[in-house]
Amino acid sequence: MAIDRATIERIDSTLLPQLDRHHLRVLSHCLDSFQVMAAPESTGAIPDETQRRRWCQQQPVVADDPAFLDTLLLQLNAAADQLDQLALELGKSPLALTLDDLINAAEARCRG
Repeated sequence: MAIDRATIERIDSTLLPQLDRHHLRVLSHCLDSFQVMAAPESTGAIPDETQRRRWCQQQPVVADDPAFLDTLLLQLNAAADQLDQLALELGKSPLALTLDDLINAAEARCRG
């Protein structure tokens, strides 16, 4: 699953520094991936580490590269922590976060 052109353009249209825009693209992609991983009856929580590992192992590009799988899972864990924290601050479930939520939080961090 790749980040779509509209998302990239929306992020790139912000006045955020390049590194922050890159971080936003990665975080947005992780959020999209978590939304795909989640079971239809999900409570809105990010899939746990076991669910993430199982999903990643089903992705052909990742399944055949154990070192990449481990690195990807570390990155997903870090993204999950960030998204959980933001959701808590906004009073939302993590999977209900939107691109606008991510952008607004990044802009607030840069101003702060």
